[in-house]
Amino acid sequence: MEPPGSGWEPVIVGESATEVYRRGDAFAKCCGAAGVLELRDERDRVEWLSGIGLPGAGVLDWIESVDGACLLTTAVPGVAAADLPWSSALSDSLAAVIRSLHEFPVEKCPFQRRLEDVISQAEDVVRRGAVNPDFLTDEWRQLRPEELLARVHAELPEVPQADLVVCHGDACLPNFLFDPDTLACTGLIDLGRLGVADRHSDLALVRAQLDDQHPGTASAFFDTYGPADSRRLAFYHLLDPLTWG
Repeated sequence: MEPPGSGWEPVIVGESATEVYRRGDAFAKCCGAAGVLELRDERDRVEWLSGIGLPGAGVLDWIESVDGACLLTTAVPGVAAADLPWSSALSDSLAAVIRSLHEFPVEKCPFQRRLEDVISQAEDVVRRGAVNPDFLTDEWRQLRPEELLARVHAELPEVPQADLVVCHGDACLPNFLFDPDTLACTGLIDLGRLGVADRHSDLALVRAQLDDQHPGTASAFFDTYGPADSRRLAFYHLLDPLTWG
């Protein structure tokens, strides 16, 4: 499905299977019939976030037919954290906005991302042979995805009881935008996985990206955000790449 009207330019944003377009200050995410439920879930999360005081996009329109759906949103100003020079000020701002999301009352969030559902999703991706090797570390690429999934199952009984908060769900640096001058957060994007989950599912992704792109800076992030459990970080770091496919 394509967005309505003319003047839309295709763009490459994130890792989703949707087609993304931009026209002026608007974005359009479009999908075929098989992706309607997932895109509808993202629409609902974008609308919810816009109502709780955290910055993000606004929903302009929703178009659905037997052929698919199209979500039109406002463009979020700013520059992705992944595209800005890393600094202690940016680290502090990122930690603060993630902490603000995590401190929102879970009972007021209508979306859940239960661990058992995430593991079922990973099992489905592995069963279909759809794990993207680009998401795996060099070490993990030496193993079959079935072996990595077995590690997840083996570690599960040892993971402490979930520390449930409202999570972004895909807390990677490209999904947090900032004013390049003030480094104030201007918006959270790609919210299709937002929901109540263990805070370490977000923190594991942040730490992994910082370790990869800005070695030695993760400790400063956690000094601002607060402490995290190393075992849970490792568990969710391994689980996440098995869920994309």
